[in-house]
Amino acid sequence: MKEISKYIVFVALVVFFLPMVYGQKTTVSGNLSFKGTVHYERMIISEVRDNSLIPIDTVEISKDGDYKVVLEFSVPSLYVVQFSPTQAEMTHWFLEPKSRITLDYEVVVYPILSKVKGSRNMEVYKGFMERNAPIESLNRRYYLADEVGKKELANEFAKVYPEVQSLLKSYILKNKEVLVSAFLVTCFDQEFAKYITVYEEVRDALIVQYGNNVFVKNIDERLKKSLLVGSKVPDIVMPSPDGKILKLSDLKGKIVLIDFWASWCGPCRRENPNVVRLYDRYKDKGFEIFSVSLDKDKTAWVKAIETDRLKWKNHVSDLKYWSSEAAKLYGVSSIPFTVLIDKDGRVIGKNLRGKELENKLIEVFEAE
Repeated sequence: MKEISKYIVFVALVVFFLPMVYGQKTTVSGNLSFKGTVHYERMIISEVRDNSLIPIDTVEISKDGDYKVVLEFSVPSLYVVQFSPTQAEMTHWFLEPKSRITLDYEVVVYPILSKVKGSRNMEVYKGFMERNAPIESLNRRYYLADEVGKKELANEFAKVYPEVQSLLKSYILKNKEVLVSAFLVTCFDQEFAKYITVYEEVRDALIVQYGNNVFVKNIDERLKKSLLVGSKVPDIVMPSPDGKILKLSDLKGKIVLIDFWASWCGPCRRENPNVVRLYDRYKDKGFEIFSVSLDKDKTAWVKAIETDRLKWKNHVSDLKYWSSEAAKLYGVSSIPFTVLIDKDGRVIGKNLRGKELENKLIEVFEAE
């Protein structure tokens, strides 16, 4: 396709998920090599959009297994391809706009991607599917087995599953700079807490170049709102009462209590003396507090700081009440709300108050 304009080409290369006025055609062709009794007549192609399948095209497969389809889209997109007449078998296409891609399949019982040309994303997808094949095979056998067979396969699955997950983890991390990894990492969704560092590494590798891509955004938003123990917290950058911009990340190297509160919050104000007491006890050992106010009245905010003698310097607020950007970033729906982070900015406790907060700080500082 001819260049639309230098500007649009630049945007397409740098910010993949910005909408464009014109689509960009991608050609996908290949061959299905039928080596058994199964023979497909057509491919039904749907785009994954907003967690829904949008039908795009139906492509005829020749008697020799050849097919060709031209798709028009402007950003990297995920497609589900079903094989008819059964439509039970399917595969994924993770495609780049303005590409010419060859995807060949071998079909014995079901289609297996055997050759990729013209797409780094699909090459990585192929490698992932090859490593995941033992699990796919067990799932198919389990579906067809009787009750006795299901029990035997469950035992086999328990042995194979950890090995395959380990392979997939290593493979995804090896290819974390490739955009399709933001889709592949969802294979760990049911064990999100266990694999949270994998999500973080994939997000960090892709966020600069592909920050507007839907899969990268989904990972980023999930990580920011999860606040699971061991996860990295998002940075908070906001003004102090005197207008100075303060950053949570500037406190790296210290144990920090991120404290969401407000002058109008009774439980917050009642907890403040305990927080002050613990701050006095551990401030010389590297304990800091980063207070984020959900106030909308600056005068009330400043007066509460003075009245409650909140002597630490890290007080911030954008005075947006429940629309606070930091509150949205951390998924705060009620206050008081606290997050305790270690020297590297990783969560070590959440919603700690009173005796629970004191016990955690004893564990952190007095066990050293």
